[in-house]
Amino acid sequence: MGVRLAMKKELMGLDNSDMLTADDVRSHLSTQVKEQKEDAERGFSVISKFNDYHSRLISGVTNRKSILEFERHRLFKEVLYTRKSVDAWLDNQIN
Repeated sequence: MGVRLAMKKELMGLDNSDMLTADDVRSHLSTQVKEQKEDAERGFSVISKFNDYHSRLISGVTNRKSILEFERHRLFKEVLYTRKSVDAWLDNQIN
């Protein structure tokens, strides 16, 4: 993690919160996928689906309902996801 990202996360107050940035979600997904060693392609697919969803969300093109709950940080306008919804989305993608 870079210094800028670490400082930004500290300024946003995410250290002890239940909110995750997109980078945090990607790292969480990759560690969860690595634990399930059966199918490496599925792990790549899960991260790719998240990246697609996040890109659509950033561009404002989302038109379908998703399990992923998010909110925008008031100051930084960063999209933050709840850990609970990320875990539920991951379970839905894997199973």
